[in-house]
Amino acid sequence: MNVLIQQFRNLMDILYGKKELSDVSKYSFICYSIACVHIAITIRFFSLNYTFLYIYNFLSVVFYLVIGTILPKKGRFYAIYLCSFCEILFHSSLATLLAGWGWGYMIYTLSLIPVAFYLAYSLPQFGRSMAKPFVFTFIAMCVFILTRIMCDYIQPIYTNRKYDVNLTWAYNLNGSVSFLMLIFFSVLFTIEIRRNEIRLESQNSILEAVSSKDPLTGLLNRRSMDKHLTSAIDLARSKGKHFSVIIGDIDDFKKVNDTYGHNIGDDVLVNVANIITSHIPEDANVCRWGGEEILILIHSPAQTAISIAEKIREEISKSTLQTEEVPIHITMTFGVAEYIPGFGITKLISIADDNLYKGKKDGKNRVVA
Repeated sequence: MNVLIQQFRNLMDILYGKKELSDVSKYSFICYSIACVHIAITIRFFSLNYTFLYIYNFLSVVFYLVIGTILPKKGRFYAIYLCSFCEILFHSSLATLLAGWGWGYMIYTLSLIPVAFYLAYSLPQFGRSMAKPFVFTFIAMCVFILTRIMCDYIQPIYTNRKYDVNLTWAYNLNGSVSFLMLIFFSVLFTIEIRRNEIRLESQNSILEAVSSKDPLTGLLNRRSMDKHLTSAIDLARSKGKHFSVIIGDIDDFKKVNDTYGHNIGDDVLVNVANIITSHIPEDANVCRWGGEEILILIHSPAQTAISIAEKIREEISKSTLQTEEVPIHITMTFGVAEYIPGFGITKLISIADDNLYKGKKDGKNRVVA
């Protein structure tokens, strides 16, 4: 029972595009499905003693079982379609000419049309070209019309054998199978589109994540932080949510770059970023505001922001960056400001920046609010 439930879940995941159906499995299934259709037709023709047709269909069963086992594993999907296209056209025309138009075997040729367009969309060998499916459609249409014309001049050799009884049965069966083929490939088309949509959404998410981060520190960049600040102000205005900003600046960072080089300076920035991200709340946002400046958005009043900034300051002042020359000790100064109703982003950050400047002026390595 658990196995059936798991298989059903896998099927639903495939239908919704969450799980990919491999091309090998897909084309093997298609070949085996066509083989099953030919088995049913073989049995029917055998029961009617239509010798040539049941022998041909038996050989078709063997043909599809062979290509369905060998070609998908080799990635010869285009070859599978060409073989199937030719066989279905030939079988439909042959069965129609021998048994009569009324049996409905030419309906199968109609199902070849959406298959061609599906493969043009999903199969790389088609080269995303719309010319090929139109060519296949034109060929199928010509065979369909030619067979219809020939039926007006050629008398079917099996017409006199229980024709009236089997005509309705065969036509309904062939029509049903053709509709199932149309539905099947329509579902495949839908799955393919949904899978590509999910893949595109995933790629867009990755691009969005990459474009929102500072490449050196992995922190948010300024453009992305602006969105979070705008959202925080909207919540403050609509729901009265408190929030504060912290601006930190690495003390004497220019001296570090001048003394040890920009590579060491980059290492210092990464080290600082790691310390900050490990000491802020989960709902806080932190970005590289510019150069050696870090901006932190805390969704709490100033008192909480000051406590967090003080903890970060202590950890940074205690940290040591090991280099090939000497260990480097750094400190950082922070300015804190809480949102005041009526203020905009620029005004709020200006207050935090003034507090930062005051901290620098008063001796650095401190938090000012």
